[in-house]
Amino acid sequence: MLLIPALITIFMWKYIPLFRGSIMAFYDYKILGDSIFVGVDNFGNLLHDMEWWQSLWNALRYSFLVMVLTFLPPIILAIFLQEVPHCKVLLRVVYYLPAVVTGLVTMVLWKQFYEGSENGVLNKIILNIPAIGFVLLALLFLFICLAFANRLRFYELWLPMFLFIGAGFMIFYTIASLASPILFHDNEALLASIQAMPSRMIQFTPEAYKWLKNPDTAMISCVIPMVWAGMGPGCLIYLAALKGIPNDYYEAADIDGATFIDKILFVVFPTLKALIIINFVGVFINSWMRSTGMILVMTGGGVKMAK
Repeated sequence: MLLIPALITIFMWKYIPLFRGSIMAFYDYKILGDSIFVGVDNFGNLLHDMEWWQSLWNALRYSFLVMVLTFLPPIILAIFLQEVPHCKVLLRVVYYLPAVVTGLVTMVLWKQFYEGSENGVLNKIILNIPAIGFVLLALLFLFICLAFANRLRFYELWLPMFLFIGAGFMIFYTIASLASPILFHDNEALLASIQAMPSRMIQFTPEAYKWLKNPDTAMISCVIPMVWAGMGPGCLIYLAALKGIPNDYYEAADIDGATFIDKILFVVFPTLKALIIINFVGVFINSWMRSTGMILVMTGGGVKMAK
């Protein structure tokens, strides 16, 4: 009896609109006047609508970026906070602070960071990093992923090994591409760019990035604030789970000669497997349901994502 009011509310505001919307999909629906039944014509028209296919592709890309960038970093950060020797409480508070800021405020804040002039916060940082800085940072992440892949190869876990290799090269390409405006110039032959590459390694980005207006960077620019705001709460959940792993497991791994990477792969991940699966489902759902308003605030809806 106590649940009936809540169930009626959910049924009225969720399932009735869902049912009505499903019926409307088979009509040439008009708010005023008679609606005409058209069967599956509305769905057939979508198959020939390139904008719909482009929107579907962008939605898949966005969901993939959100899952990769908001699912793995909290786990990595939790391991880091578990191992850091000093200021643990301070670091936990600092990383959790973005969670107390509402989503729209976060987006407005980052929109100012993404200002497309030389006065923008991110542009000030990037314009002062030479090309070799981006290349070295990309190589660092690639080296970390290949180190994990090498340990997985040692244990003949081929599928996770190839996933780490693929992720490493994707991260390498993403970071190294920030150096492409310095190393490769428009209307210049590829051979000439390669020959001039050693001297351009110490040069800086020639002009400020238009983060939210450039179709190549608008999508990732909308995802990064979600990573910044969501890393803290997710990290604390994993950190609490890490506290529950008995020290005996780590001591047994040390006796067997396990490296730090082995402990992460074969002690931490198996122990947190159930929690990781639950959080993965939550991240997947959020990547499809709770992003429209934030993207609208960031871009104003005026940017077409790159194909």
